[in-house]
Amino acid sequence: MLKKKRRIFYPFLIGIYAAVELVNVNISQMELSAGFRSVAVTVVFSLASYALFYWQIKSEHKAALMSAWFMLFFFAYGHLYGALEGKSVLGVVLGRHRFFFPFWLVVFAVGGWWIYKNAHRLEGLSKILNVVSILLLVIPLVQIGVFEWQRHAHDLTEHPSSPVQEGLTPATSQLPDIYYIILDGYPRQDVLLKYHHFDNSQFIQEMETIGFFIPHCSQSNYAATDLSLASSLNMTYLEGINPNVQQINYPDSIIHSRTRQILEGFGYKIVSIDSGIWFTVFNDADYNINQNRSVLGSFLDIKRLSEFEVVFLRTTLLRLVDESKAAWLGSILQNPRMEAYERILFEFDQIESVPSLPGPKFVFVHIVAPHSFPFIFNAEGEFEVSSSIDPALGNVLRYLNWRTLEAVRAIIAKSGNPPVIIIQGDHGIDTEARLAIFNAIYFPNGGNEVLYPTLSPVNTFRLVFNTYFGRDFPLLPDISYFSAYEDYYNFSEVTYPCTH
Repeated sequence: MLKKKRRIFYPFLIGIYAAVELVNVNISQMELSAGFRSVAVTVVFSLASYALFYWQIKSEHKAALMSAWFMLFFFAYGHLYGALEGKSVLGVVLGRHRFFFPFWLVVFAVGGWWIYKNAHRLEGLSKILNVVSILLLVIPLVQIGVFEWQRHAHDLTEHPSSPVQEGLTPATSQLPDIYYIILDGYPRQDVLLKYHHFDNSQFIQEMETIGFFIPHCSQSNYAATDLSLASSLNMTYLEGINPNVQQINYPDSIIHSRTRQILEGFGYKIVSIDSGIWFTVFNDADYNINQNRSVLGSFLDIKRLSEFEVVFLRTTLLRLVDESKAAWLGSILQNPRMEAYERILFEFDQIESVPSLPGPKFVFVHIVAPHSFPFIFNAEGEFEVSSSIDPALGNVLRYLNWRTLEAVRAIIAKSGNPPVIIIQGDHGIDTEARLAIFNAIYFPNGGNEVLYPTLSPVNTFRLVFNTYFGRDFPLLPDISYFSAYEDYYNFSEVTYPCTH
């Protein structure tokens, strides 16, 4: 009687799992399509690996075991190296490629030799590995599916505008356009001077000359983008959205905020410029301005890696290549951060053209700079990657400041009715002073009189509505809550003293 042949597929699933699980971990910060190519490449890579081992060994079972072992060797390297980086034992720093790679290579060689010699004893292991690999893959796939369903369900849900309350009308004869521009990770002047020896006073003086009020003691209310924007756009602390802050749908709270709903009730059109961060892109805006790069076009553009693909490569053995800074690699592949660079330039270009859109309008722009790390601008605005925060941060700010000044001058000059312009950091950069942010407010027609030095984002739109729409929102205490990424919802109140 012929023995039934057992199907072997775990080597392929182990490789695919590496990409799928990373997508799952990062899905709240990215579009699902950004992971398509990584998954496709791992499928091909896994098949090729198995085919190579089978060609050499001529045994399906041995080839499967050796291929699976190689998948672990290849895809686990970056994760293990990241966990050990900078750590030392008996004075030897293990987290260096010169030490860790030879060690990992020996582990692979010894383990591979043992598996090859004992493969006949491990035939019963195939069924177990098949089941385990299926479970490993199904769990993140289900989690991704649930997340995507929830994400698109919110996109399809109608969010009715808040009606304008009777007896409350705008305080001006014409409704002003309102620009909310987030410069991600832009620190306060005194923090820049203290930690990075960068004097930002000239930029601040130029902004003040234009008519901006700079709250020199401003702090963000939270230390992360989604927490900070959910708070500022809903004009309340997170508990005001939901007492259980872990249950807040942060993307929906940002995209369909209370501020947006009130403004839509006054007849405002919503303008969103693509930031590359999905939860700050208003896909259902009246004007959703983007670069129109198709999913298929991005997939086929093999000379350009996405930011997710860079992260994925760094979790594998290819981290060695990435950190070698080999010149030949740059000649083969365009730097993956070029996409972020081009998007920021695109956003600034579009800001200057927005005033021509029929108003009144609420314009939301999230520019992921100077936060981008490594930094991708030099002082002249040319593409230049630098992993050193100093002087790279200062160079980025010189260009960013110039583009910001050009943008606000264009907005004011092209607007028939004086606009409201709010430019804020959603958080800072340094851990110690992460909540100290740059904040610049342009309230026309004498509106700057209501502004004050410690103004935080949570009160910004309360003042907008009180000043220009006849509302009477009470101001909240300006409080800042720090939380680390490792303990996201464990908040502690922080005050970072400001110096003039």
